[in-house]
Amino acid sequence: MNEKLRRMLLDWMRKIHQLEYAHCYQSIFWANFEKWIGIGAFVISTIVAFSYRFPQIDIPWIQDILLPFILLIVAILTGLQTFLKPSEKAENHKRIGFNYEKLRHSIELILNTQMTDEKLNREIEIIKNEWADLKSVYVSNRKFIKGKQTVKKLKKYPEELSFLDTIDP
Repeated sequence: MNEKLRRMLLDWMRKIHQLEYAHCYQSIFWANFEKWIGIGAFVISTIVAFSYRFPQIDIPWIQDILLPFILLIVAILTGLQTFLKPSEKAENHKRIGFNYEKLRHSIELILNTQMTDEKLNREIEIIKNEWADLKSVYVSNRKFIKGKQTVKKLKKYPEELSFLDTIDP
């Protein structure tokens, strides 16, 4: 395999690996978001439910203002779960992360298999098309940067764009 082609595939693999991690981190974020929203709503609503069993408090603003405000918070938390659908988002990012992993493994196979130039070009075209066809959604910039840092720590890939002759490393 020609060296420029190999470096290009390594660069693709690095980018895909970064996106794989970014989507995994985004999936974890949404799963944790749902968990903490749910726990918060459950705890607060349980406290309010049992507040009627507490001895009578002669402070009217607690019954008239504080408890309705706390119930409003519970309604907002459950509304967030309903309308943001964090579990669906977590599952979607997890699935996308697995798709990127599958694509990365395909590139690893190409890099580690002897093949004719014609077959290599076909395989590269397949990878290019699969990558273009991935139905991906955006990840937050923080998760993308975190994925990028994780891949950089692996020290498996050349520096970004360092394989291009027109760009100084």
